[in-house]
Amino acid sequence: MILVIISGLIAFSLVLQGAEQTVVPDVRGKELADALVVLQERELYPKLQLRFSTDPSLKGKVIDQRPSAGTVVKAGKRITLMVSKGSVVDKVEDFRGKKLEEVRAHLQSLFASQKPLLRIKEPVTYVFHPSPPGTVLEQKPEPGTELTGLTDLVLVVSRGPTVEKKKAPDLIGRSFQEALNLLVEEQLPFVFQLQGKTPGKKPGSIVEQTPKAGEEFEPGTPLLLTMIELTEIPKDFRFGMFDYTLPLYPVAVDLKVEAVSPGGEHTVLFSLKHPGGRIAFPYLQPENTTLVLSVFDREVIRHPVRGQGN
Repeated sequence: MILVIISGLIAFSLVLQGAEQTVVPDVRGKELADALVVLQERELYPKLQLRFSTDPSLKGKVIDQRPSAGTVVKAGKRITLMVSKGSVVDKVEDFRGKKLEEVRAHLQSLFASQKPLLRIKEPVTYVFHPSPPGTVLEQKPEPGTELTGLTDLVLVVSRGPTVEKKKAPDLIGRSFQEALNLLVEEQLPFVFQLQGKTPGKKPGSIVEQTPKAGEEFEPGTPLLLTMIELTEIPKDFRFGMFDYTLPLYPVAVDLKVEAVSPGGEHTVLFSLKHPGGRIAFPYLQPENTTLVLSVFDREVIRHPVRGQGN
């Protein structure tokens, strides 16, 4: 009799315990309202947390839960539901009138912590326009377009107003340093080339140029200059050519060339607006100097001055 009573109590206790426990359902991917109904059926209560997600289509849906589905808990327990607020950006902004580099930086910052939903389609289209160079003129998709996934942003950007042709200065007979100084002063790109010792021609002087003096040429077109190679080099100095090809830029960039001494002292040799492409110029510098070419103050290449002709 006692055993029967004990068995009955144990069975009754198990029934009570079973009534107090339930299995956490999987509500991930459900709309919040639907998820709440499912929890209510299991006598569970929600605790909501809102967060951004990378997928705009998840807005208003449960993206995670704690405890996980399948966990056995007591009835009445609070289940934490992470609900998507949508993406950080759900619509295309109006970028017209802004600088291209500003748009690039803005998008990079916006999607620094999640997958991007908007990216600039390359190459960007550039057109001549009265607006300052680099200004966004047109965009597709239009401002206000909803983002439902990774989208290409097509931009039309101002190249700046059309400019008048330039006339080539007369550089024949000048020393290479005089020619270089004049070209930098007039912000004209250049490519120097060497010619060996020539009777009747002064070493270091310019003997040919294209375009010729007085000829008109399109802005951004490099002047091709031929100079006679130096024959007398001061002690501990080196003469040579710096020759490098940059990418072609749709808008002229700020280019700078510095000489860095072995002790680390920087001296600016010249700076100018440059359209990209090839740049070549002669130098006469102390041995072990390093020539540094930078674009927008970002180092592009180093050229060590170590030996004759380097």
